[in-house]
Amino acid sequence: MGVLHNTKCRPCKIKTQYMINNKSIRKEIITNFVSQLLSIFNEDISRDDLKETPQRVFRMYKELLSGYFQNPKDVFKTFKSNGYKDLISITNIRFYSLCEHHMIPFFGSVHIGYVPNGRVLGLSKFVRLIEILSHRLQTQENLTNQIADILEENLKPRGLAVIVEAEHLCISMRGVRKVNCITKTTILKGLLKKNSKLTDQFYREINNQKDK
Repeated sequence: MGVLHNTKCRPCKIKTQYMINNKSIRKEIITNFVSQLLSIFNEDISRDDLKETPQRVFRMYKELLSGYFQNPKDVFKTFKSNGYKDLISITNIRFYSLCEHHMIPFFGSVHIGYVPNGRVLGLSKFVRLIEILSHRLQTQENLTNQIADILEENLKPRGLAVIVEAEHLCISMRGVRKVNCITKTTILKGLLKKNSKLTDQFYREINNQKDK
């Protein structure tokens, strides 16, 4: 995937690329790290409630970061638009991701609108695309850019809009500790940037879904 580098992991002196490819070593490194982390905070890792915690944490991160081992381009299956040239909106696609700054979750909804240029993408593929990209360490800005870039590259739409709305637990549960703060990132391209009527239509469709 090009996200892993052949550098050395200093604590264990194992090359990162080998660590990633060897599942047993990968699991051992992560579970040992979790055990050490618990010990640093004076937890008794031998007590019943914590015995299996390192393995649980490994399985959790294996799932939450599974996007590193998937190629978003593999989910693309397009079809002829059969003459359809108007706006297509896919709204309220829920996602959960981990902030790359603190590895704390952020979550929310993705809204996508596009004007096809002869090809359309299967609706479930939008969900799969967002699942793959969000199951990596992310910032909201990068996630928004990546969704837009991949859709533009593979669909070449006449117009494209990507809006991400999310709550970040790095704000809610630590630091300033302010709840219900929603961050919105927006990318508009082509007709959805130039044609205000089309843009307004897309925003209305998002708001209509929220009102239901």
